[in-house]
Amino acid sequence: MQTCVVATDRGRLANRGPWDDAGVRTPDRRLRVFVSSTLGELAEERRAVSRAISALRLTPVMFEAGARPYPPREVYQQYLAQSDVFIGVYWQRYGEPPAGARVSGLEEEFELSGDLPRLLYVKAPSPDREPRLTDLLARIQEEASVSYRHFRTPAELGRLVRDDLAVLLSERFAAAGGRAAGGAPTPAGARSSGRLPVSTTSLFGRERAIDEVAGLVESPGVRLVTLTGPGGVGKTRLAVAAGERLRGDFGAGTVFVPLEAVADPEQVLAAIARAAGASLAGTGAPLEALAETFGDGAWLLVLDNLEQVVRAAPDLGELLGRCPGLAMLATSRTVLGLRGEREYPVPPLPLPASPGTASVAEVAAWPAVALFVDRARAVRPGFVLTEANAAAVAEICRRLEGLPLAIELAAARSRLLDPPALLDRLAASLDALGTGAVDLPERQRTLRATVEWSVGLLDGAERSLLEVTAVFTDGWTVPAAAVVAGLDEDRALELSEALAGHSLVYVDSTRLGPRSRMLETVRAFVAEQLAARPDADQVRRRHAGYYRGLAERADRPLRGAAQGEWLERLDAEAGNLAAAVRWYLAHDPGPLPRLFRILWPLWFLRDFVHEGRSWVDQLLPAIGTLDPQARAELAWVEAVTAVNAGNDSAALAARQRLAPLLAGISDPFLHAICQLALGWTSPVAGDIDGALREVTVALEELRGQDEPVFTAVAAFTAGNLYMALGRYDDALRLMREARDLAERVGGDWLAAPPRVQLGILAVLRGRPDEARALLDEALDRSLAARSTPFVTLCLAGYAQLAFADGDPGRAARLEGAAEGLRRRAGLGAWPHLRQVEADLVAQVRQRLGAERFDQAFAAGSRLTQQQAVGIARDQRGTATPAP
Repeated sequence: MQTCVVATDRGRLANRGPWDDAGVRTPDRRLRVFVSSTLGELAEERRAVSRAISALRLTPVMFEAGARPYPPREVYQQYLAQSDVFIGVYWQRYGEPPAGARVSGLEEEFELSGDLPRLLYVKAPSPDREPRLTDLLARIQEEASVSYRHFRTPAELGRLVRDDLAVLLSERFAAAGGRAAGGAPTPAGARSSGRLPVSTTSLFGRERAIDEVAGLVESPGVRLVTLTGPGGVGKTRLAVAAGERLRGDFGAGTVFVPLEAVADPEQVLAAIARAAGASLAGTGAPLEALAETFGDGAWLLVLDNLEQVVRAAPDLGELLGRCPGLAMLATSRTVLGLRGEREYPVPPLPLPASPGTASVAEVAAWPAVALFVDRARAVRPGFVLTEANAAAVAEICRRLEGLPLAIELAAARSRLLDPPALLDRLAASLDALGTGAVDLPERQRTLRATVEWSVGLLDGAERSLLEVTAVFTDGWTVPAAAVVAGLDEDRALELSEALAGHSLVYVDSTRLGPRSRMLETVRAFVAEQLAARPDADQVRRRHAGYYRGLAERADRPLRGAAQGEWLERLDAEAGNLAAAVRWYLAHDPGPLPRLFRILWPLWFLRDFVHEGRSWVDQLLPAIGTLDPQARAELAWVEAVTAVNAGNDSAALAARQRLAPLLAGISDPFLHAICQLALGWTSPVAGDIDGALREVTVALEELRGQDEPVFTAVAAFTAGNLYMALGRYDDALRLMREARDLAERVGGDWLAAPPRVQLGILAVLRGRPDEARALLDEALDRSLAARSTPFVTLCLAGYAQLAFADGDPGRAARLEGAAEGLRRRAGLGAWPHLRQVEADLVAQVRQRLGAERFDQAFAAGSRLTQQQAVGIARDQRGTATPAP
């Protein structure tokens, strides 16, 4: 155990015996702060305490055990007797009692400090705390006059000591009549200690943000930090929390300045003066009064809601220039534009990544959910997160995009609505959230009011573009906004930057370039404004036309070496493409068959087949009104989506519609892929030989064209049909052709399937190591392509390998996993692949017996993709078996 004695030149504290008799004190009679702690385990913490005291402009004098003419115990007893404040810092060690003593020096120091003001701190976590220290802390906690605070790091301890000691000094000097004995000045750090508003609710998920904002303010040369973000994102709460964290760094004072009610930029300095207590009498201008008040002292101004008075920025810049110790922490929807300003965009709260598969505990740990639960309990004390409501709460937070105000308003409605019912209402209206607490600002009483306030700060051109962008789904690019808004691209860029500056639009950096987006809560409001515009129909028409044009530009690239880039681009625009399809279905269905044919790879790879099928079904009644090529394209899409979905009756119906059209198709590419589609549907009727003839014709036609993607697909299909017929040499030849074509074209989605089938062929030829290597690479590529169909194909391949390795139970689970994933995605096994899987299932069932097979298969069908992949990878000893 060691001690620390801190001496100051500020005089002794009030309420000490010698205080009133001291009179004029000599320099060696200084205020002493005795710090008790063990030495070794708390060395960093002791240094942090010393630095914290130095930050208060006090003079620390550290006492360490060493060569002295007195025993250490007598020394610390005498120093404690001469001290004025006691600080205790504890963690895990209790210390050894001196010879003849019943307690350690640590406990004795606490017992001897009974007449002193005491500040106590306990470090957490403490997994190895000694029992006697646990008993001491329990006794400390029981004493009504004593409490302690927890800390985790030396830096946090330093902040706590600095703040608590400043408040203690302030209170003690105030108790002595507002001055120290002998007229000593109030200590630095005591002024303005209560100016920041005190929150009545907990702050969730902002620990990192508080650290980052405080770190920015503390950075050398940084004197203005502006927190930006949309209304309701929590800028004020974060600024106040960061201000509390920084209070000890600004010894002259921390001042909170609410500017919500200030509409005139010229009144901003006056508002600051009132908040800071600066006298405006006789100064002639608020700037002079503030310059006189702040001087060169270390002040922090927290300026809240500057967005409607950003034209006051020059005045704030001049104030910073006049007061070298002044720093500002501002909240605004837009930056101020001053030199040296540092912007901190405040993000929404983090959200559950996969609420459908997460446990209740995992969902509860997410800050957005924790906020919802906390606010729900405020209106419904018995509210708890359960298996029954956790998914709904998580989805509510996702729908509200982690926006704290929106989550609080939603939670307030849980007084009468359970989460599932509230989730249903959220989809219906922006006003479903109702009103918030009466102590919220009026503009934040409803989400509508918050958004309306933000939009009201825009000029006419900015508001017009914002309304137009409500037509987009899941974001947009500047060129798209320019076309849809009827603007030139430079003007659209200028206005987009302004909207981003107002925190109504976010700009994300993506591999394909910058992409803008809106929070859905903002979009819902401005969509109402768009609907009321007389040109709303023209806006939607231009939007649909732009994305139709984008898809048509993708047609040739998707069939060649650029298919990977264009699939990524179309994937990013999937929401906008779907909106365009819906517009054409309602207004002009003629272009849709071609659009569907182009978009089929995207539907197939991104599990959009179910939605695509619904659009095809809506268009089929009009097939007789279409031109011959459009009829053939629609029949082709009908056939391939039916095959993808595993809908055999629809596939046969589509075949009957497509076959008579084949002779009239003049486009060589369309003719070849229609021939290929017939080959995909023949196995549904059990005609493998017929399917092989049709696919072989299609393959020969495609080989004569510059169509590498569909040539690879046709070769892969033919290889599968040869496998179903047991002609493995022919299958091997065609699978290698498909693989080589895929390698030349590039793209994980095209390269994975032939590797799976080559792996199965290696199993059938008794080459398990080769099979495992091929399947591993195929699985990696399928996961990279985010393709459910190909992941399930890989799982079926691993099932073949497991059975060959003598593990039929694993084979049954993997086949069950493949079937379960397909079913949940609305997919089916391809008809030309079914025979190989059916043969394996029959063998596994025979080996296990029907009952054991059914149990293992059912268990596999319930696995998530991640769990199923874990089982597959564990086959090569690199993962833990999934539950």
